[in-house]
Amino acid sequence: IEKEDISFYREQQKEVQPVLCKCKVRRYRRAKMSGLQKRYYAKLYRIGKLKKKPYSQVWKYKDDIRKMHKLQEEYLFLVNHDIHSAEELVSVISSLTDKRKEVSAEKSRIYKARERSRELFDIADDMKELEPAEKSFLQGDKFFTDEHLQWETLKQKLLSQGYSLEEVEALRKHYKEEYSKACAKERAVFKELNIGKSIWKSLIPDSVSDGKDAQYNKETIRDRKEQPER
Repeated sequence: IEKEDISFYREQQKEVQPVLCKCKVRRYRRAKMSGLQKRYYAKLYRIGKLKKKPYSQVWKYKDDIRKMHKLQEEYLFLVNHDIHSAEELVSVISSLTDKRKEVSAEKSRIYKARERSRELFDIADDMKELEPAEKSFLQGDKFFTDEHLQWETLKQKLLSQGYSLEEVEALRKHYKEEYSKACAKERAVFKELNIGKSIWKSLIPDSVSDGKDAQYNKETIRDRKEQPER
């Protein structure tokens, strides 16, 4: 034992080669029904002995699913805005109304700024149409000389206003991204505001839902504030 070492045991080990085991499964094709069998099963369907698979009944729960989604949105609205009373709900609705006005004003500002650069964008569009002809002219094709002159004229118009074609395209992309962000922000605020108004309407009794919501809001808030604390 004293003379044995690890190399001695390694020599005694036999390497086992992995073997792939194959299992052949014979599959049989399903035989088609004969004409007599088809007539037989058709008759069973007609007399009611066999029934086809029933249609989906999901449509029955469409309204319930819609109500569940609405309740989920209202719950998340109350949680996200930390609303615990009607007064806080009215305050949040007022804040969202002001925020919607701000977002709409921002979107209008971006739109007007983009429209002021409409002339630059039109020139850039004309240059884009002439770009293939300009490339051919630069490669030595004199057939597009007129298009090259038009290209140079449009290029000088942009340079006179302090822009190049690349800068105009970057400006167009900037306005597009900013306008998309403003629209997305406006939709989000509008959705939140509608949820808040929906919750408030559900708190108003039917006896006062005749167009006097604003008056009812003020009276309700005043009455609740005047109630003594317990």
